[in-house]
Amino acid sequence: MTHRESILNAFKPGAEIEHPAAFAGRRDEILNLLDALYVDGSCPVIYGDRGLGKTSLALQVERIALGDVELLNELDCSERALPDRRRFTTFWISCSDSIVSKNDILQRIINNAEGYDRLESLPSREVVGHSTKRKINLKFFEAETEKQYQPTSPQKFSQLDIEERLTAVAETVCQKTRSRVLFIIDELDRVRDTSGLASFIKNTSTASIKFLLIGIAQNVSSLLYDHTSLERKLIPVRIRKMKPKELESIITKTMALLGTEENRFNYDKEAIQATVAAADGFPWFVHVLAQEALRRAYDDGRTSITVSDVNAAIKGLASSRFAQQFSDTYQMAVKDSYYREIVLRFFARWRDDDIPTSEIYPLAKELGVSNTSIYKKDLTLATYGRVLVTPPDQPRGIVRFRNAMFKRYVSLRGSIYGDVKENVDKAWANKFGEG
Repeated sequence: MTHRESILNAFKPGAEIEHPAAFAGRRDEILNLLDALYVDGSCPVIYGDRGLGKTSLALQVERIALGDVELLNELDCSERALPDRRRFTTFWISCSDSIVSKNDILQRIINNAEGYDRLESLPSREVVGHSTKRKINLKFFEAETEKQYQPTSPQKFSQLDIEERLTAVAETVCQKTRSRVLFIIDELDRVRDTSGLASFIKNTSTASIKFLLIGIAQNVSSLLYDHTSLERKLIPVRIRKMKPKELESIITKTMALLGTEENRFNYDKEAIQATVAAADGFPWFVHVLAQEALRRAYDDGRTSITVSDVNAAIKGLASSRFAQQFSDTYQMAVKDSYYREIVLRFFARWRDDDIPTSEIYPLAKELGVSNTSIYKKDLTLATYGRVLVTPPDQPRGIVRFRNAMFKRYVSLRGSIYGDVKENVDKAWANKFGEG
């Protein structure tokens, strides 16, 4: 990798963290999920808001399930590593909008089970590249499964229903590899109808077969429709905002790794603090802002990243290619309305997820917004990006941002109408004493 390539790939705003040496924080979550790997029949579920590193966390759990101990050694927990007999062969699928039901999920797992000509290729005993270790030769296991079922049933593999096919494949993998099987289902929130999945997982989970579910959700019930049938087996792990020290470690670990490639840079303490403060618990913002700050320093021929680099990165967030989706959503929400931008930014300033309109309306009125409720309603409509939603479990007069990351983005970026950000921030400081 060239010098510039190393710089531009130091932080990972557009990719998950696969290598343990670059993974920061989440000690408690890692250990809780490791315990879940030990518990027979359990189904761990990783859920939370966007941009909190759920998939990166699951990738580390997958490596641990395969027998990798690098992260456990770093956490000083090597004694908790899975013994050889308790390790897994893993299968990973990422759901898309084309997957609409439980059967689609199961079929995708079977479709992904391709790519090897020999049983020896299965990565049940060692960690290999993620692009290869999630695959298995379906034809091989189809033949093996037909043999397995031949003595007791005249059915052929192709005649089994989809649940029986997946179960048969999993059982055959267990027998042939002498390992357990872990099915990892990412982005489950994108599946429109998950009914029947919990029941299938409940009936299929054994000491040898385990499922790990990952998705964007406020609670397990919103992620898995019929979760009550699986309740006693569920091990929910909610991913919340990262602590400041954990966010700092993203920067320090990344700079240390960059240093091993003879790219010696110093990320000033003040710059680290500014980056962490701007990120407000979201690791994605650390990666976006730190990457841009590092690039600026490199292009200027400097080896020290300063707070001015971070401030410039924040100022340029509206035009960042990594934040393009947020920029488009912001433009859609504001459109041609000065007052709607004021209302949007006031809602984004509220610290908690649940935002009381009774606190926001008087502030907007101070800045000349006479019908704040109309603009609030606009922001709940698809025409304006549907950035606000009314939580079903909350009393009337409470709204919430549909995407917590977008809420933070609104507060960080500059306003479309020149004086809106300045006026909103000033009014907020006068009311709540916050800068």
